[in-house]
Amino acid sequence: MNKVHYESYQEKDKMLLKVLDDDGNITDIEATKKEVHEKHLWHQEVAIFIINEDGKILLQKRSENVHYNNGKWGMIANHVGANQSLVDAILQKAIEEIGYEINPTDIRYLTMLKRNEEREQRFTYFYYLKTNIKDEDIKLNTFLATDKKWFDFYELQELMLTNNNGVVFKNTPAYINIFGELSKIIKGVNTNKEYRQKEFIILNTEDGCFLPGLIQHTDKDTKSIIIFIHGSGGNFFKSEYYEDMFEEFNYHGYDFMISNNRGSEQFFRLHRKYRGVTETIKAGNIYENFDDSIYDISAAVNYAKDAGYEDIVLVGQSLGTLKVQYYAEQVGDVNKIILLSPVDMVSRFRSRVKDEYDELIEKSKKLVAEEKPYEMVTNEFSALKVASTMAIGSKADLFKLEEDRDITKPLNYKGYISIIAGSNEHVYKGWNMSYVENRLKERFKNAKFQFHVIPNSTHDYKEHEKEMSKLIIDSINNMKYK
Repeated sequence: MNKVHYESYQEKDKMLLKVLDDDGNITDIEATKKEVHEKHLWHQEVAIFIINEDGKILLQKRSENVHYNNGKWGMIANHVGANQSLVDAILQKAIEEIGYEINPTDIRYLTMLKRNEEREQRFTYFYYLKTNIKDEDIKLNTFLATDKKWFDFYELQELMLTNNNGVVFKNTPAYINIFGELSKIIKGVNTNKEYRQKEFIILNTEDGCFLPGLIQHTDKDTKSIIIFIHGSGGNFFKSEYYEDMFEEFNYHGYDFMISNNRGSEQFFRLHRKYRGVTETIKAGNIYENFDDSIYDISAAVNYAKDAGYEDIVLVGQSLGTLKVQYYAEQVGDVNKIILLSPVDMVSRFRSRVKDEYDELIEKSKKLVAEEKPYEMVTNEFSALKVASTMAIGSKADLFKLEEDRDITKPLNYKGYISIIAGSNEHVYKGWNMSYVENRLKERFKNAKFQFHVIPNSTHDYKEHEKEMSKLIIDSINNMKYK
């Protein structure tokens, strides 16, 4: 380790910072950088996104010499000295870390976040810089950063949303909001049509959760949108058939919205601010409460309405079909629904656990009643997931495909419904597709019903993505004439 660099870096702990009050106002108190961290005092921090002409974002790989986030990709960030302006702190760190002199008049303000975290309390001011900077203009200070890389926005977004340990950004409301603001800048910079049509969005649910997503815009003037609700463990940014959906739907004049819901991934921590209380709750396929799915879909539908869409189509896949149908039964403000690979979770769970079904359902309900909802009852699922999704009589118990289930009373939904499934579906435990069609037709006796089978297709439509996307459009067109 270079002794000069080390001593210079250690000296920064003695740098005086302005101490702020809880509202971000500067007080008469000054403290060293070390003191504000140790005493958890409010202070100022600045950070800047450097964006090139292609809309890519420059990050540096932090060395093992720095105090925090060693070895991770991060942006230029700096504490603000007592005698510095916010911009001065940015200029200083850019020269110090990447050897680049930024023209202060080129810096633009992005957003400010109040961050009360375990390590420190800070008001972070985020800026951005659009530049034609070349790699040869960057002279890394290898004591602070060992490498540099230009990241595609959507690549970086995925790393953030999946809490990738390689980057400093995490799936928190703070960073979700930052990336929401940043996406507007990227959209304006990038000349690639694909990126210009993508709009990063944040859905705010009625119970205070933050759910990221995107809208893929058609280049046609439209008031029509298709909203996609993914299945267990899915997400809005990574699936084989999304790109085919984008292309097909946009070509026919539909915008396409997809967002994470609280069943995304297998496990993640969901941040919620509800009735003045900020908390982090367990979520994901393992821990989700099916009953709360109505908040997620309501947030998506209301976002679309507020954006001026008049023709809204809900599409659900796998477990997402039950969520869409539950919403339709309870709210009923959307009359065009498409269900891809609808699944009966009672039947699926019973086929997995066999004779243990009744015992596991009873155990799950008991644990939930005892306020132990996240205790695991199988290797895959928590008590909350099982009780809310797999139990007979639960909100998710809608399709009742098993032969001995009473379906004399149909579902309430009276709008258009199109069901699309593959002939090689594994979720129907050997039932032939005629049986499935007839059973669902009885359940949807009050609705205007369509049923389509894609030969040789499986649950995830692999190698049949285009066919499935085209069937969705055909189904919507048929709804207009029924």
